[in-house]
Amino acid sequence: MSRTLRNILIAVGVLVVVLIIVPFLIPVNRFRPTIEDRASAALGRKVQVGDLSLSLLRGALTAKDLSIGDDPKFSPSPFLTAKSLSVGVEMMPLIFSKQLNVTGVTIDEPQVTLLKGPAGDWNYSTIGNSGGGAPASAAKPEAKEAPASSGSSSSSDVSIKELELKNGKIILGSTKSQQRTTYDHVNVTASDFSMNSKFPVSIKVDFPGGGDLKLDGNIGPMDKTDTALTPLDAKLHVTSLNLATTGFLDPSLGLGGIVDVDTTLANQGGIAQTNGTVKLSKALLVQGGSPASLPMNVNYSTKYDLRKNSGVLNPSTVKIGSATAKLNGTYATQGDATVVDLKLAGDGMSAKDLQAFLPAIGVNLPKGTSLTTGT
Repeated sequence: MSRTLRNILIAVGVLVVVLIIVPFLIPVNRFRPTIEDRASAALGRKVQVGDLSLSLLRGALTAKDLSIGDDPKFSPSPFLTAKSLSVGVEMMPLIFSKQLNVTGVTIDEPQVTLLKGPAGDWNYSTIGNSGGGAPASAAKPEAKEAPASSGSSSSSDVSIKELELKNGKIILGSTKSQQRTTYDHVNVTASDFSMNSKFPVSIKVDFPGGGDLKLDGNIGPMDKTDTALTPLDAKLHVTSLNLATTGFLDPSLGLGGIVDVDTTLANQGGIAQTNGTVKLSKALLVQGGSPASLPMNVNYSTKYDLRKNSGVLNPSTVKIGSATAKLNGTYATQGDATVVDLKLAGDGMSAKDLQAFLPAIGVNLPKGTSLTTGT
């Protein structure tokens, strides 16, 4: 029994020594050009990673830094930077044949800058397009840099079993203004990530001033000409979004409210459709008004043309207490502005319920008076 135990301890000791020594014997930095070139080719952006280290225990290559360039039409600064990049690999092919097979990618503390251009397009729309800002050498890596098993340096070969962005930050703005809004604690997970097939994705974002966003669904295959046109089928849940602090409204307008959303999103062929509900609490719709004491609930349906940047609000229902109205119209993005043309029609609406919402549009009854009956 003691001999058996001794043999086990010796075996464990040898294993520990192997785990400590082997990473120093494998020149992992030789894979850095391969990782950079294949990522650059897939994204159509210049990708750079820092020095690599290998962990046998975790089965991962780790880089200290990560940088992904922006489309030069939007900004010379990086589109994404990150504290570290961890690439999960199959250890046996790496050790015995120096072959790099990626099983997963984890990006720690990424910072992504999303910028809107004068024409209403976004800097992420050219990701995956070789004309989106990556130099020719990055978009088309030499064949000798690719692993022997790849067979091609095309982005169609790139697939990742698990992709994760942890504790990230999104900075939102436009090219016409220096004003930016920051969203913290962004977490993204995707399985079987590929540029050429559909894959599941989950996103969680914390809003400034409280509240959060959760999205779960499927995305892909990536549109090679405009990433914004990529097919999407997902459910979106937004809790306690403060319109006055999250960058959706110009603070100088004096408008506000707390929004909760439950909706489905479907994007196919450049046409995005949404169906769901919106609850607007403490609404403030005109400057100088005061928050409504009763929420507005909207059951809505929209159709938006991503190529034309214009949409239609299908006949929808608005409820304030028991008061009900119908809402429909159109909306369009023109540069940084959104132009809205809506029609609201209500018949037989309870005056008592509407009274609680009147302050939101700057209407205040004389002190000591109230609407108790009527429509």
